[in-house]
Amino acid sequence: MDEILERVKANRPALERWLRALPGYAGYKEKELRRDADRLLRETLSRRLRETADRLLRAQRRLADRDLSQAEELDRLVRRLQTLADRVRTASYGYAGFFDALRIEEAELEALYRFDAELLERAEELPQAVEALEQAVEGSADLSSAVQGLEPSLRALEAAWDQRAERVRAVR
Repeated sequence: MDEILERVKANRPALERWLRALPGYAGYKEKELRRDADRLLRETLSRRLRETADRLLRAQRRLADRDLSQAEELDRLVRRLQTLADRVRTASYGYAGFFDALRIEEAELEALYRFDAELLERAEELPQAVEALEQAVEGSADLSSAVQGLEPSLRALEAAWDQRAERVRAVR
């Protein structure tokens, strides 16, 4: 995930590279770049969660044609995924600007970025679980075991996101 931060740094205009020579500006700009990289990382995470929720929603609709009672369970999972995607998309940056009284150290920003990168890696488990669920909907496989396969990954992501929120609050 470091490539996101490196890509943001590489796209700086020439004037900005000159401004980095000013006292205090370099540290400020480094934090700004880290904030931008973290925002891109969270947008990617939110988009992946939303895509997974959309896949699950399509499976739910196919299931509703056959068995409405089981579709309710999928609806609950879809809503949880959508809620998590929204929380990720609208989360605080964990960053204080140049003129803010509160100063967040670069190490704290780096830790937040690493935490978000780990969340993105964890989110990669969800599509596999959704694929098993889609197969259960299409075939005659046991749907409840497929739901149980998705539940722990989703619960772990939700808990990890709650931890992130606590970290941001602790820094502020």
